[in-house]
Amino acid sequence: MIELTPAAACTLYLGATLAFLLGLWIYHHYSSRHKKIITVAHKLHVCEYCHFAYLAELGKDVTQCPQCQSFNK
Repeated sequence: MIELTPAAACTLYLGATLAFLLGLWIYHHYSSRHKKIITVAHKLHVCEYCHFAYLAELGKDVTQCPQCQSFNK
């Protein structure tokens, strides 16, 4: 049987915990590196009448609010 002092047991436990956390961090770091951000061709508009926030395509000068159906610049 292997004899283990309390100090050695504590050191082994802390070492194993730190190794697990380091491995988890490395996995998360490399798995999130490959994700790409996709930009959308929409702009956030706020209705002048009802103050509802909505997305509309870029390049449109006049948009229609989906909630109150009014036209906004």
